[in-house]
Amino acid sequence: MESLLVLLVEGDEAAEQGFIGQTLSKRKYTIIHASDAYTAMAKAYAEWPDLVVVNAAGNFLHAQRVCEALDRSNLEIPRLIISDDDTQWEQLRGDAYLIMPFSPRQLAYRMKKALKVQPDRFLRVGGICVDTLKRAVKYRGQVSHLTPRELALLTYLMRNAGRDVTRTELMREVWGTEYAGDTRTIEVHIRWLRCKLEEDPKHPQHIRTVRRTGYRLEIPR
Repeated sequence: MESLLVLLVEGDEAAEQGFIGQTLSKRKYTIIHASDAYTAMAKAYAEWPDLVVVNAAGNFLHAQRVCEALDRSNLEIPRLIISDDDTQWEQLRGDAYLIMPFSPRQLAYRMKKALKVQPDRFLRVGGICVDTLKRAVKYRGQVSHLTPRELALLTYLMRNAGRDVTRTELMREVWGTEYAGDTRTIEVHIRWLRCKLEEDPKHPQHIRTVRRTGYRLEIPR
């Protein structure tokens, strides 16, 4: 499983100081940076971050443009607003707020509070990213929508990546039945997932068939 992916949006001056970015990096979060609304939205759509941190300190108008762009989007990503003036919070919609100055512990606490809005929304293994809220999967820049059963099957394989998963186990954990006499429904759903993830579904490189056992999700590089 990969670390939390955070989109940090702040002006060039704040980025040069680097306090927030350094604090996040020390906690082993994966950070992607943006300095304006256009870049922030491009990276949000491309990367599907778990959390957006908007630094409004010293540049309210910049932060306002970022928040307005996020509001207009359909991404619905949790948002933490950092500011040096708490009177601005009513104009900047967020899921959690933090006033400067603050300690690394306070930052971590507020991030957790923002993430509680949508706990465990994104699941990442290798280059595969699943948005459980939108029921979509992205791999190599290609986004595909998933049925509820496809979502349940793929997330189970991802949470058990690198391990052989039996058909009986899939019937129990994904389909909710102990009956494993006819597993053709698994084969059908595996075929559909391969069409969405594999370059050549007939010669899969990620969702591999384990003979006489079941399937294994190979971790993409």
